[in-house]
Parts: sequence; structure tokens; C-alpha cells
Amino acid sequence: MTEILPADDEAAISKAVNLLGKGDVVVFPTDTIYGIGASIASESGIKKIFEVKSRSPDKPLIIYVADFEQLQQVTQEIPESTISSLREIWPGAMSGIFPKTQIVPSFVTSGKDTVAVRIPNHQLCLELVRCVGHPLAVTSANVSGMETQKTAPEVAAQLGEQVPLVLDGGANPEQQPSTLVDFTGSPARLLREGAWSFSKLRQAIPDLQPIPEN
Repeated sequence: MTEILPADDEAAISKAVNLLGKGDVVVFPTDTIYGIGASIASESGIKKIFEVKSRSPDKPLIIYVADFEQLQQVTQEIPESTISSLREIWPGAMSGIFPKTQIVPSFVTSGKDTVAVRIPNHQLCLELVRCVGHPLAVTSANVSGMETQKTAPEVAAQLGEQVPLVLDGGANPEQQPSTLVDFTGSPARLLREGAWSFSKLRQAIPDLQPIPEN
């Protein structure tokens, strides 16, 4: 049975950290929508994300890191100009795609040699990453193809009892995923517009290219 506990309760957070450390999944509020996450060090946890969501295995997950030092552990060398832009954006709801290091297992990236990373603007997310001791692989807490839910009980009901714990942070009105930007080439390219608009990102990344037209 899925437990729903307050996201601001220290005992609940400790329970979440323990579950993540043991290779399980946890649902928690983020700065965008409710997310389901697992430690990148746990293949069983990552596999469970795909199982719970009925997610296609060829769709990689986004990694949450706590700071720029951890960013540099999971990505290959990023140009200083890009780091400067990222410092204007993060913490924030933009995920950047970069070449990955060997620290990031292929089961997180669906075999790709790139990884999507962000520093979320949410204290609980950052606390979980720091306490677990590894970046977290995170995606939206919904069954693939179904609408994302705004409240913890709704999320728990949709995902079913495979999820042991949902941290309840209240209703989340955002209902938008993070914006996705590809930094593997120059200039950077917008791939998905989400919580951060193209015009807002352009203030930090002046040469950002729009979503390619089909």
C-alpha cells in the first residue's frame, strides 16, 4: 500500500531517503510537476520507474543534481560561457542535455551518450539528492500517455501500489514539465518549451535557437 506523508515532515523525508538508498522509487513534489525518482546508482530503482509508468525503455530520464560541482561529475567538460548562462538559469525549470560521463549508467540514459540534467528550484528535491548521496533520475509521476495529476492522492491513485511512498507537498498548479535545451552543439537549441519560455531563456542564452520546424 502506498503511504502518503507530508513533504515537510523530517521523518517522512528520512523514510524517502532510506527507500531511495535501498534502490526503490519515491514520488515527490518538484518546482514543476510531481516527479517519480530513483538514485542513478540503482538499476533496480531506475527499472521500477519505467515499470510503474509503463514508459518506453528508449526514453531517457532527467537527472537532478544539487549544485554545479555535481553537474561536472555527470557531464563532460562544459564551456565556461555555457556555465555562465546556466548560473543565470539554475536553480530553475530548465533541463540541459550534455555529453555524459561514465558515472552516469546507460540504463538512466537509455543507452545514449548524452544526459539531461538540471538543478531544480525546490529545497526538498535538493535535500533528497544531498541526503541520498547520488543524483536522482526523475520523470513526471504519471502513467505514460495519461494526464499528470495535481495532488499527491491523485498521483498515488494513478500510479497504483507499486510506489511505496508519496511525499505530499500540496496541490501543484504548475502542470508543466521543465523546458529542454540541447547544449551538445553550438549554438544551443530549444527542444521542448515548458515552464521556462523561449523568450525568458534567451535573456540568459542570447544565441539560443528555437525548436526546429518539421
